[in-house]
Amino acid sequence: MWNGMKVIDADAHMHEPQYLWERYVEPKFRDRVPKVAFMDGVFMVYEPDGKIIPKGDLQLRPPPSAWEVLEQKYGEAYHQWWSPEIRLKDMDQYGWDIQVLLPTGNNGNFAYRVALTDVELGSAMCRAYNNWCHEYCSADPKRLKFVAVLPGSDVAEMVKEARRAVVELGAVSVRNPFLPIGKYLHEPEYDALWHLACELDFPISAHGEYRQRRFHPFRQLEGERRGDTELALRGLDHALGFPCDNMTTLGHFIFTGMLERFPKLRLAILESNAGWLPFWLGRMDDHTHGRNSVMGKSDKLRMLPSEYFMRQCMISCDSDERALKYVVDDLKGENIVWNTDYPHPDAIDPKRALPDLDAQPIPDEAKRKILWNNAVKLFGPRILD
Repeated sequence: MWNGMKVIDADAHMHEPQYLWERYVEPKFRDRVPKVAFMDGVFMVYEPDGKIIPKGDLQLRPPPSAWEVLEQKYGEAYHQWWSPEIRLKDMDQYGWDIQVLLPTGNNGNFAYRVALTDVELGSAMCRAYNNWCHEYCSADPKRLKFVAVLPGSDVAEMVKEARRAVVELGAVSVRNPFLPIGKYLHEPEYDALWHLACELDFPISAHGEYRQRRFHPFRQLEGERRGDTELALRGLDHALGFPCDNMTTLGHFIFTGMLERFPKLRLAILESNAGWLPFWLGRMDDHTHGRNSVMGKSDKLRMLPSEYFMRQCMISCDSDERALKYVVDDLKGENIVWNTDYPHPDAIDPKRALPDLDAQPIPDEAKRKILWNNAVKLFGPRILD
């Protein structure tokens, strides 16, 4: 609790242990699961196997400077590899009542990437990750909640695991599924997942997914080892990637009619700041109902994109965003949730997370909504179980 306000951190992260797969994958798959060769910062680097991920070939691997801040920023939590006990201690210290936990990079997210090339193994790894999350959160299931990962390459497996993760394991959301190249979320075969999300009342979490960056021009330059230029391009890719990818994802859910067809479906737009949202809502509105609609529009959209957003979507904000005041003004404090990104190296210093939000020139009532009320609307009653 902070200054009398209850607090939900709607987007925090796991740092999964090196032994995740060897201990949690079902025995029949253990001779097939990729072996972790070593840890690079918080990322697992896998032994080469010729088809999944070569040793050292981590996409968008942060520079050493990213890892150097971990011990300084997180102290004992870093030495305990963010055990649930030390996480809960930090939450008490910093005033966070509940944390919603997502996977990290090539650790938990690796499971659904494997599923793109090996459905059976990738599905087993998704189950293993979700089982580990359930065990981790069992340290205090009222305060620690997790977002499940799904094998998006097989619809039946994806829906089966989403139901299991939510109903049996207590997941409060699932990651927006990562599909094979050439497949798209609006295609009818994926309606089964949206039906399930409406039936069980859980949101889909879109989390700056690099979904569009497979075709990003900076990705082609990354391996060219150009010293400062390489680092600058890597930083530019990170700066652009998260918001641009989420802009595309949000637009996709709206323009293809997914939110029109599933009015009870909720979408969380996470880890991409919120400052860009008023611009994007206005631009989308103009492309469906304004002068830019001459460039192409769907007649199936009965409302403005901004209206679909207000009805079904939430966006997470950082405490120290310069443009946060304008977003709060534009949305009247609604549809915004708060995140720490704990315990990532580029996250806000946990000691500053709530003080910096408190220092924002926004009304206390808006802070109350951002820190608690809006997250309860997003995740539903399950977040309070």
